[in-house]
Amino acid sequence: NLHTALKYLRHASQDRTLWADAICINQNDIEERNAQVARMADIYKSAAKVIVWLGPEADGSIKAMKALDSLASIIKVEWAHYTITQAGAGDPDPDWLDLGQKPPYDDETWTSLVCLLNRPWFGRLWIWQEVFLAQDRAELFCGCDGLRWQDFRKAILLLWRKRKPSKYPGLRRTFSRAWEICNMSDEPSLRVVLRRTKDANCSDPRDRIFGILHLVSESERLRMQPDYSKTTLDVYRDMIVRSVFEDRDLSLLTCCEYDGKPTNIPSWVPNWSKPRKSTEIWFPRACWNSMAQARYTEGGPLIVTGCYAATVREVVPIPILDREQYSGEEVPELEETYAALRKLCSVIRGDALMNLDQQAEALCRTLCCNSFADRYEPINRNWLDFQKVMERFPRLIDPASEAPRDFLIESAEFLDAFYVSALERAVVLTKQGYIGLVPERCQPNDVIVVILGCQSPMVLRPTNEGHYHVVGECFVHGMMTGEILLGPLPKHWQRVSRSAEGTGWDAFIDRERGVWQVEDPRLCPLPDGWVEEDHPMQHVYARFRNKLEGWASIYDPRMMPAFLRKRGLDLQDFNLV
Repeated sequence: NLHTALKYLRHASQDRTLWADAICINQNDIEERNAQVARMADIYKSAAKVIVWLGPEADGSIKAMKALDSLASIIKVEWAHYTITQAGAGDPDPDWLDLGQKPPYDDETWTSLVCLLNRPWFGRLWIWQEVFLAQDRAELFCGCDGLRWQDFRKAILLLWRKRKPSKYPGLRRTFSRAWEICNMSDEPSLRVVLRRTKDANCSDPRDRIFGILHLVSESERLRMQPDYSKTTLDVYRDMIVRSVFEDRDLSLLTCCEYDGKPTNIPSWVPNWSKPRKSTEIWFPRACWNSMAQARYTEGGPLIVTGCYAATVREVVPIPILDREQYSGEEVPELEETYAALRKLCSVIRGDALMNLDQQAEALCRTLCCNSFADRYEPINRNWLDFQKVMERFPRLIDPASEAPRDFLIESAEFLDAFYVSALERAVVLTKQGYIGLVPERCQPNDVIVVILGCQSPMVLRPTNEGHYHVVGECFVHGMMTGEILLGPLPKHWQRVSRSAEGTGWDAFIDRERGVWQVEDPRLCPLPDGWVEEDHPMQHVYARFRNKLEGWASIYDPRMMPAFLRKRGLDLQDFNLV
């Protein structure tokens, strides 16, 4: 591959200096490998240009590159909100800006795009940080055809969001993968990066961590220094332990996914060497702004503090489609997803303790993991309209009503969100009356727990020895905004993600009065000895200082165990093995 690239990339009449890791890093020298991987940011940020070599011209790649370049030239993107508008004074085909319409491509163009986006480069893990570090200095080359990375991003965003034909197997996944590579924001959390890169390929499982070193924040990067003398288990376990005891954060537990197979890896250590099956649950804040409380002795259990929330009473499988074949667009596929939804709801409706009419909103938000626009302020129109969905929802789940073709097309966005959320998951009904979306291997009598410092509720399986196995994260309506720790929000209040100038943060809005604030309205005044500090980002998050001891924290002291117990909360320790 490199030999072919060099023949294409060399100048005919002048020298050109290239750096290529295949030549410039001795992969067999552990010390050199450690040092060079740590220097990747310097190399890619200092380069005059970063060349993405997709390979020589083949399979209609000329047509595909021209189609992407042409599409990028007629649109502009406001990246803070992913808003797509017309570029310039021209008059592009109106179908392009209508996300409900398929792109006006012929079969030859679609085939060439699929072939291009399925080239091996898009499946590699290391390329994520290379293009992220290069940004507008990156350029794709396929044969003799070039395309600026920023233009590629624009074109892929629009194609990813528009309806697509179903005749090409795996089309949805192809564009989703390309978009995930394009959609890396500045210094996302390690948890987010691990989720997004879950299907990328690397030959060394330790590179699941080391290969994303320069995608994350500096504080997380410091505990990820490459050390290829460690085993894979050591690397993965160290990530969890250091995250807990250096950042006081347990959110990496949400990466755990129990598969029922014997393993030497503790259930609280994610096996990042295997692709994650289910999709990420967005925007969870079950533990609110609490600090992880944990103890660990090498070789022993990880002991975490949290609050028991519910016990699983019944697990309802979801008869969902094969993800490789699904595009989420064509009527036959919508009909199959609709049939799966109705079958699921008929089982729930037959449960003597459930009343779907009273719990319709809880079920609706659960089945799509609350993928609604009203979670954002200002409202993000790229997400589902809750009111419109709820108008259709009773008919969608009514076993006595058959939805016609036009109705299914109108409901396509919700059915697609349900499909994505339901992959490798099941619905649970708990003894306490909650409805949840859980890992498919969940069983009756598993418990749902909110762990301090872990943003998603977690499904745990009790053992006969009094320990717990981690089954995985879950979505439970009525637990996702700290309700287990703080109780429900006051009437008319809603937690939202507020955004401005490309920055997003948690806030609370009183929908009746139209006012918003950063502080949770459920919290009482700060304890004696604590003050909230002024700082440049206080409109985004609060920072607290202990006046008596002199230390500061981003974690709210009112969420510490002593104060939560004063509120009457029954906190307990869970020994994870």
